[in-house]
Amino acid sequence: MTVINPQIGANGIEGLKEVAKGKIAMNVDLDRQPFPFATPSQIEDHIGEVYENLYMPEGGLMFVAECGPDVSLEKIDRICGTFERLCKLSELTTT
Repeated sequence: MTVINPQIGANGIEGLKEVAKGKIAMNVDLDRQPFPFATPSQIEDHIGEVYENLYMPEGGLMFVAECGPDVSLEKIDRICGTFERLCKLSELTTT
């Protein structure tokens, strides 16, 4: 499988949507620069916007959310909770 690792900040959501969506799997590197300064809801909005624009039911979308020591645990919890909610991880079962 071929996967690209584009940075949202450098490529923009619309650019990735136009050029890559449906053509190649993406391991999207979220824009981490605002993480220390953004509110938890702004972080959730950022993740949601990426998801809404690049998600396909067929798959091919992964996320990277790199957090430095200046990102609070509250914000990291919001990042993880947003991934869980959007990706419906709680609905997955293992056998």
